Amino acid sequence: MKTIEHSQRKRVASRALSALLLALAVWSGPQAEAQTAATNQVAGPKQAAEAAPAEEPVNWITLGLGGVSTSGNRAQFQERWGRKQGVLGGLQDFHYELMFGQKGMLELDGRAVYGGEDYAMKLQVVDPDRGFFRAGFRQFRTWYDGSAGYVPATGGFISLGSDELSLRRGEIWVEGGLTPPDGPMLTLKLSREYRKGTKDSLIWGDSTQGGVTRGMVPSFRELDEIRNRVLADLRHSVGKSDFGIGLRLDLVDNDSKFKERRTPEAAGVGNRYVTQRDVFESDLLNIRAFTETRLNDQTLLTSGYSYTRMDTDLGGSRIYGAAFDAPYSPAYVDSGYTSLSGGSIVDQYVMNLALRLEPFPGFVIVPSLRAEKIDTGDNSTYSVANVPTGITRVQSGFLTVSEALEARFTGFTNWVLYARGEWSEGDGYLREQSTPVILRSTDSERFTQKYTLGANWYPLRRLHFSGQYYHKTADNDYTHLTDSTANTLGAGNRYPAFLREHSFQTDDLNLRATWRPRPNVTSVTRYDYQISTINTRGDNLGSVESGVTTAHIVSQNLTWAPWSRLIMQGTFSYALDSSTSPVSSLTGAAAGLVTDARNDYWQATATVTFIVDDKTDLLASYFYYRANNFINNSSISMPYGTSANDHTVNVGLTRNFSKTVRGSLSYGYFRHRDETSGGFDNYDAHLVFSTITYRF
Repeated sequence: MKTIEHSQRKRVASRALSALLLALAVWSGPQAEAQTAATNQVAGPKQAAEAAPAEEPVNWITLGLGGVSTSGNRAQFQERWGRKQGVLGGLQDFHYELMFGQKGMLELDGRAVYGGEDYAMKLQVVDPDRGFFRAGFRQFRTWYDGSAGYVPATGGFISLGSDELSLRRGEIWVEGGLTPPDGPMLTLKLSREYRKGTKDSLIWGDSTQGGVTRGMVPSFRELDEIRNRVLADLRHSVGKSDFGIGLRLDLVDNDSKFKERRTPEAAGVGNRYVTQRDVFESDLLNIRAFTETRLNDQTLLTSGYSYTRMDTDLGGSRIYGAAFDAPYSPAYVDSGYTSLSGGSIVDQYVMNLALRLEPFPGFVIVPSLRAEKIDTGDNSTYSVANVPTGITRVQSGFLTVSEALEARFTGFTNWVLYARGEWSEGDGYLREQSTPVILRSTDSERFTQKYTLGANWYPLRRLHFSGQYYHKTADNDYTHLTDSTANTLGAGNRYPAFLREHSFQTDDLNLRATWRPRPNVTSVTRYDYQISTINTRGDNLGSVESGVTTAHIVSQNLTWAPWSRLIMQGTFSYALDSSTSPVSSLTGAAAGLVTDARNDYWQATATVTFIVDDKTDLLASYFYYRANNFINNSSISMPYGTSANDHTVNVGLTRNFSKTVRGSLSYGYFRHRDETSGGFDNYDAHLVFSTITYRF
């Protein structure tokens, strides 16, 4: 009797939910209605059990419950893994769908997780021959660690309060479209995105701890950002051609603050709280169009055009005081400002044209052309000590023409060969005038080229090799027609017009081998190499190699299934990455202030999946990471470089209790040891989480 009553209640609840969703579908637009020719009545939804009793359930609801326990730096764990300390739980996933008419479908999805502050809902009504309607909401939180630098020479690590910072992010949208089989397709989407909260900043405040000035004091940003967006697209096909036109409107309204402490160990006005308010508003309008025409089976012609105008307004202040958000005080002599106002207008024009040719089977060639023009004009004013002081006016423009030629050949058995050349030429101007006196007029030229060669080879059914190489150069030349500062060797200030030449060169090689020595064994080996050099010539100086970056990365992946119920996978990668500069070899008072940068690391993962029986799966994984790049020059400067190791273990069990009920239980252990922070960022964390899924 209980079983019968339960079944009846389930059918009643299911029918009630179906009726509610159908009402929403009908209300959301005429495309959600389907009328029969005989009765002219709206067709009712088909229940899954009534339509086909043997069908698999297509709807589900998943509930989850768990929690995180952390010892050590909770903020560091939350930023790294996106999991908050404490209890987690709620509606992990919800999905409900029903068919209406002949092709129509309504879908509802949702999510609401307490602790993770992750909420989402989406409604979708689709009829392929008529159109669609979608609406949704998503909000989640991201966490940040507000700590800053550590100085081994003094054992100093400055904290200004709680390091557990977070941002709330979200989006609300509604979208509709008409998709008639033989008519033009029209889509319209309205959305609102936002970010609000506090996050860390890498612009650290200075401290004289230990007798040396270093940037090591935490700073943070309070963000309040809103973006409203309108997207509209119209697409139609006539014969062998597709045409489209689109519009995008972005309205941005940001009112944020940057806050930092300077020399917090000092007394009186030396202990400064800095509050910088940044107000930014912009209106962006983009209009675009494209065509795509298949002239014949071997020839495809595409073209496009885009125009964008962005109109911005800015405002704000930078005030030093005895507390954050303090009023202006003349007692603080730092060069802050008030009453900042200004704006800019940017116009961008882009055109492109491409032709895809296949002169004979197995050979494809694609020449393309792109032209871009950008014009910018802006101005700003500000006050110091409440007296109008600064006025800046800037005008700039740039014209770039880019060409590309790509070819692909598959005429050789088991081979794919390809090559691509890209060239870009541009010239521009920059006119800058401001008070206090800065006067600058600069013309510039830029030339960029990139050449790519690659091949894929399949010598055996179970053996595959691939390789790619590219060479890229970029040359920038500057001609200074006017410069308010002298660039002679004895001048104390050579900016703004100082650089004469700036060039970049990059060579990149990557190789990969995929091998299956046995049907149940797969091996993938990859090697990447890249070297980049930067050359700079300042006014009245010779050219110097100002930077070199070199990277070697070797990675290996191995998958083995020794048994139909057992799958094992392991990965390993090792990277040698360094950047060198002549500045690191300076002697005298500048010795050791700047060091070469290293980003060497190695990491390994192991995953085992075991199918216990036809209803139960067991999964276990392990991850290890190690880096040793910390350079301790703390006696004279702020030391940088990552030195840390991580251990992560995850174990999970999944069980199908019946055709409609599924459960899971998982445990994770996370261990982090950080030498760069002197151990202040260390943590140990435990995560336990369980879910139950009901399909109906």
